[in-house]
Amino acid sequence: MIAAIVVLYYPDKLALERLQSSLAGQVDTIFMIDNTPGSSLPKPDCIGEFASYIPLGMNKGIAEAQNIGIGLSIKEQNSHVLLLDQDSSASPDMVRKLLAAESSLLEKGENVAAMTPQIIDEQTGARPAAVRYRAIGLLSAKKIYRDCNTKVPEQTDNFIASGSLIRIEVLQILGMMRSDLFIDYVDTEWAMRAHVAGFRSFCVPNATLKHNLGDRARTLLGKDIYLYSTIRYYYRIRNSAYLLRLTTMGWRWRAYALSRIPYHLLIYSLFSTDRFKTFRLLLKALRDGWRGKLGPYSIPSDSDIA
Repeated sequence: MIAAIVVLYYPDKLALERLQSSLAGQVDTIFMIDNTPGSSLPKPDCIGEFASYIPLGMNKGIAEAQNIGIGLSIKEQNSHVLLLDQDSSASPDMVRKLLAAESSLLEKGENVAAMTPQIIDEQTGARPAAVRYRAIGLLSAKKIYRDCNTKVPEQTDNFIASGSLIRIEVLQILGMMRSDLFIDYVDTEWAMRAHVAGFRSFCVPNATLKHNLGDRARTLLGKDIYLYSTIRYYYRIRNSAYLLRLTTMGWRWRAYALSRIPYHLLIYSLFSTDRFKTFRLLLKALRDGWRGKLGPYSIPSDSDIA
């Protein structure tokens, strides 16, 4: 049995209805975990009768919401969880294709961590590649692109959480998501923890998922740049800096991530409405991460959020 875990945060009615429609016949149950401040029962009209609605009343972060859903999935004796964001939409037979690929890999003796679909960004049409962190060329990651008609799974060291299919037994071995990260790099930390423990994750190119990779996209020197709110930049820099301290992230990822921090400091500040305030906040994020100051960010009264 498969339980879909959808994390909500001020959900859009039409997007949520589309997601539920795309899951019809693909999963056995749906847990809607609502991080929206003030959320409470009864459940909103846009949530179908077959979905369980769990309002948290406050934003506890994506990791904690996922863990609550995983706990409910274990209690109901599901075999897998399917992690989803509220703005995603699964292609027909996506789950079946992920399961079939997983079964084939397990028969070959692979220690499978997660099976992931090919993400298609709805803003740009871009398809994120499978990623392999390598020993040669440490300051870059090998990106592997496959046609969406390809059935053969491609190993990936990292993946986007939305659409990922994970066996309950793997979560029981490796542990759940780190709630103290709150948001951003939660999936990266779990993926690399699994990788270092000898498990491998795979992307199935012909199993596709529509998803928004950022709040908005801009083009810089011919490359798509995905932008978020300034507070999200704080979490991305802080958590990246913190994860550099962990041996469970593997030395290849840490070498790559270290090289990307200056780039992110520059890009996030450049596209901000208040570059100086954003840069100052990101320096604070860097310091907080290195000191291990995690959890939700408390915005001071004289807010430095641009």
